[in-house]
Amino acid sequence: MLLTGCGVFAGDTHLCTLIDAPAGIRVEVHPELANRVADAALTVCWDDACHKRTLQLRKTSPDEPATPGNPVMTTESATAAESPAARTPQTPEPSIWPGFAIISDLPGKPIHVTLVLKNQRGATVLNRQISTTPQPTYPNGRNCSPAGHQARLMVTEEGSLIPR
Repeated sequence: MLLTGCGVFAGDTHLCTLIDAPAGIRVEVHPELANRVADAALTVCWDDACHKRTLQLRKTSPDEPATPGNPVMTTESATAAESPAARTPQTPEPSIWPGFAIISDLPGKPIHVTLVLKNQRGATVLNRQISTTPQPTYPNGRNCSPAGHQARLMVTEEGSLIPR
């Protein structure tokens, strides 16, 4: 007799997979400001040590789905072709410019973050600092072990750096 991939799950049993989420910081930059940015760098400090990372900013639409655990990576799905007459015109919404800096040992305690944005000429467009506390991620749900700690920051149209 041959048995294949069968299993019985009791009522409260929750399957935890090997899905992981990287530790790091996601930064969203308002498009009005992001249009002037050619270079973005993030410095994160805790326990007398600092980690500098370059941010790759790219334009995404607000309704673009995010891959669980790595909010900057996106998924694409195939859709059936629509006839032009069947499409509903939509008002374009402002886009956000996210970047994600992977910091593998990011702790779940207060950190100090400095964000510097520069234009094409190398002049500083924004230099802001903030303190925040990264939170654990749960790509398999809260019944499973947490993955990497992540923090989310946003640069507003006015140039303020705020936690999200």
